[in-house]
Formats: sequence, C-alpha cells, structure tokens
Amino acid sequence: MTHLIIYAHPSEDSFSRQLVDRIKQCSEPLNTVIVRDLYAMDFNAVLKKEELNNLKKGIIAEDVDKEQAFVEDADLISVVYPLWWASFPAILKGYIDRVFSYGFAYRSGKNGMEGLLTGRAVVMHTSMGNSVSEDDQDNLLPNLTAIHGHEVFGFCDMDLMQHFFYPEIISATELEKEAFIENTVAYYKELFISERN
Repeated sequence: MTHLIIYAHPSEDSFSRQLVDRIKQCSEPLNTVIVRDLYAMDFNAVLKKEELNNLKKGIIAEDVDKEQAFVEDADLISVVYPLWWASFPAILKGYIDRVFSYGFAYRSGKNGMEGLLTGRAVVMHTSMGNSVSEDDQDNLLPNLTAIHGHEVFGFCDMDLMQHFFYPEIISATELEKEAFIENTVAYYKELFISERN
C-alpha cells in the first residue's frame, strides 16, 4: 500500500506535526509512506488566471503535475490540518484547488459531475482550539465532515473512511495529546492489519 500524508501546519512543534510523525512511524513497516509538508515545500496555494486558462487547454503546471502523481499512486491518503475559521488553512485549500482539478479529480459526465479518484481511501485529522460540546458532536462535527470531507474527497469518488477531531489541543496536556495519538495509531494499525488479510 502507498500511504500519502498531506500535512498543513506551519509550526514544527505543533500537535499536528507530532501526529504526522507517529502516523508515518506506524505506517512505514507495512507501507510506502510519502509525506507532503505543504509549508516546508512552500507550496504555491494561489490558482492564478494564467494557470486556470492553461488548465482548460490541458496544460498542467509542473508542481501540480508532481502532486497529482502522488495522489494517483496513493491507496490511502491521510490529511492532517488545524481548523482555522471553520475551514482548512489557506495553503491546504489552495492545494485542493490546484491539485484536485477538473479532468484529474472529477469531470462532467452523462449523469453530471463524476469523481475520477475511485479506489482511494481518505482519513482526515482536524485539530481544534475549541472544546466540543454534546451539541457539537451531533451537529458541528458531522457538518465539518460533510463540507471538508464528503464535499471534497467524496465528490472525487474517494472513500472517506474516518475523520478524527482533536478538541482543545492548544490547552491539552502532553498526556492528553499522547492519548489522542495512541487512539489514532491504534486505528491505523487495525486498518493495516485488515488490509493485509
């Protein structure tokens, strides 16, 4: 299995960075793991007019072509990011805008829009500064999964397997962070075992 990890957080000492390192560590014995650290790459998040016009002519920007190859080769894609203003960080939104483009990730078919990335699984990881109430569990989190997950990756016909949320991460103790990470790692280990069987 090829496991692509798309990571979007500017701080090297963030919880998200710790999470990426541990997901990578538990994945490596059984999989080919590729980490795309968007901030470290200084990924250009802006889809400009010229690029959009070229895209309509089938001309793909070199950096986008490289990222699309990683997505195309992946069996499992993990997306790790903080929740900022109820959305993705701008660099991740720009990555989606540019990389998950028309003709690569989706197209117009006989029955309307159809996804082109069938057969790829997605696991999402969203760290949050705020707490999560019982009402949030029933309403906010499912809505975030619908907008961030199903309306993006599901639209491309990818299988959204799981969406982890990590609340109050700014004030969480190291023990609380470790508990989050251990729970996540346990999920991946079980997933990898089931894939092998």
